[in-house]
Parts: sequence; structure tokens; C-alpha cells
Amino acid sequence: MSDYTTKGRAPAFQFYPGDYLKDPAVRAVSLAARGLWMDMLCIMHESPQRGLLQLQSGSVIPSEQLARMVGSTAREVGKLLTELDSAGVYSRTDEGVIYSRRMVRDNRKLELCRQAGYRGGNPALKTTDN
Repeated sequence: MSDYTTKGRAPAFQFYPGDYLKDPAVRAVSLAARGLWMDMLCIMHESPQRGLLQLQSGSVIPSEQLARMVGSTAREVGKLLTELDSAGVYSRTDEGVIYSRRMVRDNRKLELCRQAGYRGGNPALKTTDN
């Protein structure tokens, strides 16, 4: 997973409605499951490692706590998480942390671009003063 932390965090994440509407995994789940997924994406955006469903301490968010965070019951959230998992909407780390493949991939790309910028960008595009 990415080493990116909340330092210098952007206030928003990229969301592509066309990709969301065309994603067969997302389209295969119920409206309630899609609503939970959107809330989870927002929580993942605020996570210490963007894209992972974690608390600020870095620990896993248990389904009971996720239920409180989204204003639902643990039973309903558990059912919806199973639905999302069965459809392949999200992935899990080896430690069992739920994550958004897209958000992690986009964050990794953002971090690589940021590091390139700190190093002065693309050296092939720099002009030299002779």
C-alpha cells in the first residue's frame, strides 16, 4: 500500500461518474450497498493511508464501528459488506483492511508525480542555459 499520509492532503478525491456508472461490480449490488460504498470511499479518503478503510490511528475499522459512522446497524452493514465483497467491489490487504483499488492506484500515481515535482519534474523537459 502507499506510504502517503495526511500531510499535504488534497481536500477532495477524483471521482469519475462514468467509470462508477459503468463498473459492473458496483452496478451488480443494491442501492443500499452502493450508498455504503460511497460513504466508505469518503472515509478512505480521510484515512492515514488514503484508500484504506482505517481509523486515524491506522487500525482497522470494525463493522460495528463502521455502522455507527454511517448511521446504520451492525447487522445491516455486515450484510452490505458481504454483498460488496461478493461482487468484488473492494479488496483487502493481507491484514484484512478493506481498500479501494482505484483510490490506492490513483494515490500511488499522485505520490509519484509529487516526488517527480520535488526533484524538478521531467529532466528531459528542462532547458539549459548555455
